[in-house]
Amino acid sequence: MLLGHFFISSVQANCLVQYEQAATGVGEPKATFNSTPYCAYYGVRYGEPPTGSLRFRHSIVHQPSGSLNYTTPGSVCAQYNNPFTRDYVIGSEDCLFANIYTPRVKESTEAAAYPVLVFVHGGSYAVGHGEKDINGADLLIDSGVVVVTFNYRLNVLGFLKTNKFNISGNFGLKDQTTLLRWVQRHIGNFGGDPAQVTLLGHSAGAGSVTHHLYIPQSKDLFHRMIVLSGSLLASWSFMYEPRLCTESYLSDLQPKTAIEFRTRAVEDFFIQNGTTGFAFGFASMGTPCFIPEQEQEEIERDNYTVNAPHISVLSPPITKVPILISETAREFVDQLKHLDGFRFYPNIPQNWTAQKVGALISFVHNFTSQLVAAGHVNSSEEVFQQIADVANLRYPMRRLAQDLAQTLHGTMPVYYLRFEFDGQFGKAKYKEYISYLPDSEYGAIHGDDLGYIFSPYNLKEALANTDQYREEWRIHRWTVELIANFIKHGNPTPTPSKLSNITWTPWNGNDSANAYLNIDKTLEMREFKDDRIFRFWAEVYNCLYYKVCKYDW
Repeated sequence: MLLGHFFISSVQANCLVQYEQAATGVGEPKATFNSTPYCAYYGVRYGEPPTGSLRFRHSIVHQPSGSLNYTTPGSVCAQYNNPFTRDYVIGSEDCLFANIYTPRVKESTEAAAYPVLVFVHGGSYAVGHGEKDINGADLLIDSGVVVVTFNYRLNVLGFLKTNKFNISGNFGLKDQTTLLRWVQRHIGNFGGDPAQVTLLGHSAGAGSVTHHLYIPQSKDLFHRMIVLSGSLLASWSFMYEPRLCTESYLSDLQPKTAIEFRTRAVEDFFIQNGTTGFAFGFASMGTPCFIPEQEQEEIERDNYTVNAPHISVLSPPITKVPILISETAREFVDQLKHLDGFRFYPNIPQNWTAQKVGALISFVHNFTSQLVAAGHVNSSEEVFQQIADVANLRYPMRRLAQDLAQTLHGTMPVYYLRFEFDGQFGKAKYKEYISYLPDSEYGAIHGDDLGYIFSPYNLKEALANTDQYREEWRIHRWTVELIANFIKHGNPTPTPSKLSNITWTPWNGNDSANAYLNIDKTLEMREFKDDRIFRFWAEVYNCLYYKVCKYDW
């Protein structure tokens, strides 16, 4: 018993981070399920509390001081308990905390060595927190990677913009930049290498990280990027018409002065009038009112630039890094089976008249009728389902990959991945939506791939029944190997490696660049086939965003 106590105490002493100016932090000793020891540091403050005079301001990098206890997670950022029912508000404004998992368990004088993965959570820019979609990072830690998760401001507090009160918006993105600056300053104290930072975003987190490619203030704060099921080109990732939400919201909240706006109770910003709730773009995905917006005005002391995505992608990214983009086989298509029509919300750059919007909707319905009449689909609902799936995720992701490949001209690789494997580590399909998708077809849905990158949600059961989960464990090892290789080398299949028998061809910008790696029970390179829904939506997209219209709408 005394020996065990001595062992824990000695390991805990090794989970000690030493900052500059004599500041220290004590973490928690842990071990992966493969018995690799590591240190977990919870509730690491990376930004000053964005409260009071700092509400609706660019966050400030926190400088640690004193003796700090990193054994308890910090508060999540203020948000509804449920984005649909919106019963009550949870979390706090004082929420700029990170969690850090590092394989380094020796004294903090050891030189920084491990590459770093920074995970940006999803949640439609309205809900979520750093730990929401992961259940640990065992195999990544086994692979010698430092993992950082964190919270950033959400919804109104994260993305409200109004010139009337000198509020510039994009505070959630600014928090992400602040976190990356903090990592550059301090991750070496945790054994991480600030020159090897990979930014990984999922869903709205993927929208976020792809914005950072084009934000000057984020330049050179990361060195590789992994994009899971999202894109800045998606209609839910950038607000072209902020007045649609802001004017209605302010009329309900009725603030009179900027000072009043910064002193209201947090709960006041979550008014129950629907303007902070979910609308639908292209008849499909939940989109909150408050998301990234254009920002070029010098409103704040730290000017921040966010441009319209469809313009940004026409030029090379400001930060040029290797990029891996990944979609799941079915994403949201199974959740969209009950669409009864094509609804259009004009979150687009140009001013479209009601007449032109009506013409567009007629164009969609004519296309739908032709497919049904030709026997290509069984019903118009099936077409609406496929259009919504393509318009909101698949097209924005593949279009981004094409634009990046073309503007980078092969100077940096762009890899494309499709995660198809349908297994029990898929939390979305087999836990969150299990009662909602009784007749789902084979294939991973939105979020399932996270269970094969991070530790699965049913880890204890899977460890106790390894034979039952043999296939899942094999795919998990493959996926982590690919991700860890990319984090370390900017190449998911370098030579030598355990998967060097696979030649993963990156996109190079030419018209035939449509090869992708498919992860299922086998790993194989494939090419995207010609798809009438994709061709149709490409015509719609080019007309909506670039005024290159094939038809007279």
